[in-house]
Amino acid sequence: MLTNETQSLYFKYSFEMNILIMDEKLSTTKDRVLKAACKIFAEKGFHEATVAEICTAARANIASVNYYFGDKETLYDHVWERAFSIATETFPINQDLPKTPTLEEMLYQFTSAILHRIFSENESGLFAKLLYREMASPTLSLKKITEDYLLPQSQYMASIIQSMPNSMLDIYARTQCVHSIIAQCAFYNFSRPLRGQMIGKETMSEKEIDHIALHIVRFSLGGLKEIQQNQSTDFAD
Repeated sequence: MLTNETQSLYFKYSFEMNILIMDEKLSTTKDRVLKAACKIFAEKGFHEATVAEICTAARANIASVNYYFGDKETLYDHVWERAFSIATETFPINQDLPKTPTLEEMLYQFTSAILHRIFSENESGLFAKLLYREMASPTLSLKKITEDYLLPQSQYMASIIQSMPNSMLDIYARTQCVHSIIAQCAFYNFSRPLRGQMIGKETMSEKEIDHIALHIVRFSLGGLKEIQQNQSTDFAD
């Protein structure tokens, strides 16, 4: 027969174990909902995706979104945070650079990382797919997406351009250069359906990504050099 002290320890242990099991179950359900939401929002966009199909895909109760995230809009914000985190951890825009990288090396690493995110077929490609859907049908989250994820990358590109030897670009010229370089990468994200129609596939091989990244870098270097040389005469009239 168990003593009172033994019984007390047993019930305390059972209670703590039940709490741990419940916490793990709740965490797992929340994670499943978030993961399912990432996939469905990326495939259908915010407006077309429904809470019901997200919960069905997550094998969760229909009330799970409200319970864990409050509402669909907040869930969408969490989706962006998760997708960006995976993309940047998998394909950083400044990884493996030497201690004193050249302009070409920095441009290549940035461009290659963005292209890899665009053509990734696993979770590291979710951010680019979400961005494609968001641009096609903007939501109220666009301001936050721009400020939290897109603007910092543009600012990093601006710092790369500013590091040009003998750089004398004014802020207007530098901003236009940032937009031009990023737009070359973005083209491959927003033209994926057209690529599928024209050549029969929306994806790119590692060799193709490397080739396109090098092309964008060389094209951009030529443009930067030309703009820097002619900036003083561009608006002379």
